[in-house]
Amino acid sequence: LGSGFLAQVCCQTSLHPQSLVTMRAAAIGLSLAYACCLAIVTLIGFSAITTGIVLLIEGDNYGDTAADLNPQKDFSKLPESCVIEDVIHSYREEEDGYGHHCYDDYSYIFSYQGSRYRSRGNAALRYDGVCSGSQRRSPVFVVGEEVSCWEPNVRPVAIQYNCGNDMCYKIFDPENEVEIAKDTGDAMEAAGLSSLLSGILCCCCCAPAVLFAGKKRGHASGPPMPGMHGGPQAAVVLPDQHGKGPQGQVVQGRVIGQVQGA
Repeated sequence: LGSGFLAQVCCQTSLHPQSLVTMRAAAIGLSLAYACCLAIVTLIGFSAITTGIVLLIEGDNYGDTAADLNPQKDFSKLPESCVIEDVIHSYREEEDGYGHHCYDDYSYIFSYQGSRYRSRGNAALRYDGVCSGSQRRSPVFVVGEEVSCWEPNVRPVAIQYNCGNDMCYKIFDPENEVEIAKDTGDAMEAAGLSSLLSGILCCCCCAPAVLFAGKKRGHASGPPMPGMHGGPQAAVVLPDQHGKGPQGQVVQGRVIGQVQGA
């Protein structure tokens, strides 16, 4: 200063206690958010692993059972033909992540010796896209058509034969049903393997990544740096050039020096 006074004052900014509480609450909230994310990712991973194991076991059992079936022994062709009485149609759209797919679903009401029965459903891919504006697939059978029928020789009938009615009278060849069941078992195993690998990837890669990010964030918002806490404060008033009065500037901080004369 012009008067020869040398002010050796170090002013150190300090945070208000309420600000510290707010920062601490934010850090705790962020930690809880990371913990919730970690729990969700881990839960998804274990769910996918469990689903994959179940599908692998069920698919293998379903396919192996179908391979052991003997449709020529298990079913016999009925001596008379069945007559298609009605055709039931519906359609649906599915989305698998690659696009939309439109399917036509058919089932048939047929009669045999005066009694009416319903067949199993028969799905056919109509179009790789939305159903709107597309033409539906033609049914396998039409009303009034006479078709071959089969009846089971064994009870209970294996689920792989996909019976559409309690008597398990069929208008679809049982040998084809076995081939469809084998393909279904293979598809279940493929889906199970995909789910299992996705779950393992989620648990071994995604969950540790979330945990690491949470720890890194925790270190970044850890204990405050020295001096960033509350403490005794003082108002330092600097004299003017004549040493007779305040200069008009007040600095808040901790006084660690002293004012000396020149």
